[in-house]
Amino acid sequence: AVPRWKPLRHAYEKEIVLYAHFQGLDYVSTECVYAPHAYRGHARTLLKDLEATRASTVAALGHSGRRLAVAAEVATKTLGAC
Repeated sequence: AVPRWKPLRHAYEKEIVLYAHFQGLDYVSTECVYAPHAYRGHARTLLKDLEATRASTVAALGHSGRRLAVAAEVATKTLGAC
């Protein structure tokens, strides 16, 4: 397995888009046509509401999520071809 490196994981989406814009980098800003019907949208709305209440909510969730240990018995799905 190759370890993953995520240099911008602590940056907000808006900050990443601004960085790409000012650096002249190409980025895709279109949304998938199936996205409005996905459950992910509900979770995103909840996170945005929490973030509006307390600005550090998303960062705190990210930090606490990295501290969680996943048991060896938990199997992850294998990715198939898209």
